[in-house]
Amino acid sequence: MTQRRDFLKQASLLAAGTVAVGQALEAQAAPAQAPAQARAYDMSWTTRVTGKYRMAYDSPEIAGGVVFHQARSFLSGYATVYGLTDADLSAVIILRHKGVAMACGDAVWEDGKIAEENELKDPVTGETAKRNPFINVPANAPHALTWADGALDTLIKRGVIVLACELALGGLAGQVAARRSLPRQDARKLVFDSLVPGILPMPSGIFATSHAQQLGCGVMVAFE
Repeated sequence: MTQRRDFLKQASLLAAGTVAVGQALEAQAAPAQAPAQARAYDMSWTTRVTGKYRMAYDSPEIAGGVVFHQARSFLSGYATVYGLTDADLSAVIILRHKGVAMACGDAVWEDGKIAEENELKDPVTGETAKRNPFINVPANAPHALTWADGALDTLIKRGVIVLACELALGGLAGQVAARRSLPRQDARKLVFDSLVPGILPMPSGIFATSHAQQLGCGVMVAFE
């Protein structure tokens, strides 16, 4: 009886393993489908990642706006070497963690605190910036942190995709609320309403970076 029980036990384990393998093979053979969205995020940017060469630039810090230099250099490098246009390339910028402040307009910067903490100057006056110094940069501005064709708003117009971490934006709203003695919901509205036109919030910067990589982008982290 013992041998019979051992035989039946082994047979049942083998059967279970065969079913599991079969299910795994079936799953692999099934056509890939995009996961259903539990919340409404604008994922239309994914249809724009079509360039022959694709890069994502992950900016967890402000770091003097180096992420914009990276994206600009990507575009200009392929233009110089291969004669490609912006339309031939796909660049994705992800602003997350402390870097998410760069996604916000002047209303978030006007108290000068972000600039003070990061030693950032106004592109024109050279004083501590009380506006986002990475947008609306005049040509030949004496204290510019980016080239005029590499400013955040200019890169967006050139077709660069810019994503912002929603978690980090919420954290920034908490800082704004504390600094300005605002109710948290009012600070959150201020932050989200000030987003530079064209920037899309994503659930997190990690999701945005990971998804860009899944779409074929190489990834470079922005550090000074």
